[in-house]
Amino acid sequence: MKKILFITGILVSQSLFSQETDILNVVTTPDGFYSKPGRVRKEDHKIDGSPYVNGDKFEKVTIKDYSKNVQDLRYNAYRDEMEFKIGDELYNANKTEGLKVSFPSLKKTYESINYSYDSKTKSGYLVLLVDSPKFSLYKREKMELMTGTKSNNGFTQDANDYYERDKDLYLIAKDKKFSKFPKNVSEASGIFSIDKKELETFVKSNKINFNKEPDMIKLVEFVNK
Repeated sequence: MKKILFITGILVSQSLFSQETDILNVVTTPDGFYSKPGRVRKEDHKIDGSPYVNGDKFEKVTIKDYSKNVQDLRYNAYRDEMEFKIGDELYNANKTEGLKVSFPSLKKTYESINYSYDSKTKSGYLVLLVDSPKFSLYKREKMELMTGTKSNNGFTQDANDYYERDKDLYLIAKDKKFSKFPKNVSEASGIFSIDKKELETFVKSNKINFNKEPDMIKLVEFVNK
């Protein structure tokens, strides 16, 4: 059977929600993505900027085997969460391993995935750039919360804390093992287990820049062939 249809279109009454608790009681889905999501905690102080790399608008999404009437979502790159809104309340969807959330208007697909990088295991959302049983390419988007500067006199105001976008991190995945995208032909030859001369010929003829996303995608697609 298809997964149980998600919230919007089924939940037409606000009476399904508890206003006295921090947990939303809704019709559940088998994988738990929208099941009892946590309410987003509001910041207790002013923060400049935005934690949303795609803007703060909630966008239409598509999720395989879900109803087309799924709740609109947005990605919070500071909290590494998918958010949705019911009434005036904001909630985080639960992370479901392997679930792919596509934003057609943004031409982006995020995958909820457990991954290891830099000796740390993390559970979060990565942008899926190349999906392949051989080598897949992911991008991690991240916002950092920076501390505002304090005034050293009585004439100027303290600066607020602010969000600042961290440099995107590109990861290669094979058999659930992740490594940072290579910086040059030598590293790429080792990671992709491909003849260095063959790879070098492709890189030169296609003018591949290892720091540009379109070229990263082109390189991984070539290796997968």
